Amino acid sequence: MTLKFRKKIIVLTGFLLISSILYAHGDLSIRIKEKSIEISKRPTDAHLYYERGFLYQQHLEYQNAISDFDKSKSLGNHSKLLFFRMAETYYKNDEYEYAFDKITSCVAIDAGDVKSLKLKAQILFKLKRYQETMLAYTYVVENTVDIRPEDIIEYSNIVLAIDSLDYKGALKAIEIGLDKLGANTVTFQLKKIEYLKKSNQVDEVVSQYNMLIKNNHRNEFWYYEKGKYLIDVKRFSQANIAIQQAKLAIELLTSKFKNTLAIKKLQTQLNELEKLLNYE
Repeated sequence: MTLKFRKKIIVLTGFLLISSILYAHGDLSIRIKEKSIEISKRPTDAHLYYERGFLYQQHLEYQNAISDFDKSKSLGNHSKLLFFRMAETYYKNDEYEYAFDKITSCVAIDAGDVKSLKLKAQILFKLKRYQETMLAYTYVVENTVDIRPEDIIEYSNIVLAIDSLDYKGALKAIEIGLDKLGANTVTFQLKKIEYLKKSNQVDEVVSQYNMLIKNNHRNEFWYYEKGKYLIDVKRFSQANIAIQQAKLAIELLTSKFKNTLAIKKLQTQLNELEKLLNYE
């Protein structure tokens, strides 16, 4: 693939992305107008105001969204979903005290709803009420069935926001993710390596790299990362072994993969690491 062709693909991708965003906002504008016509015919329908408020929220018109949500509430809508959308809108608009007031009303209706408690934790975090954040997020992490990797990462970030040196707590959060989503989840393994490095747990870092090497068919990159780290911590003989293993892994690749730009770049990086070792 030529550089010129790649540039064309990038430009086309960017154009399609912008077009999709503009189309989505244009579609929302049409739906808002249609909903306004419905409201003009049924001005006391609380649900219609809720629906238009949610459309305004998606259209990033937060003040209009809040006005419609307030109108829906005044017409008798006191549903959990309404309070959740109000809290969400205030949160998106950086009005965290108002957001907390609304999410409190939401949680009062359903104290065990993990989606509401996650938003509550995010709001508490913005309010710098970290201990309460931890309580709420701990419940979310422990009780969400289909939890996402980013939820676990956010949880570990909250741990470190409370105490920037609490890598033990952050690693515990990552272990929860590994237990829930699988021991081979690369996102968590990389985050675990990051925290282990920052807490100077060298042997554990090496162990994690070994796990990545063992569990991946294409392991030349992980041998390289392991070698680079071992040089950083001045374990030069082990680093040399990792570098040679990376080179061997590349040699065992088929020509199709061996001749790719990514592998050629990796070979250059390995040679640079070897030069560092020879210098040491």
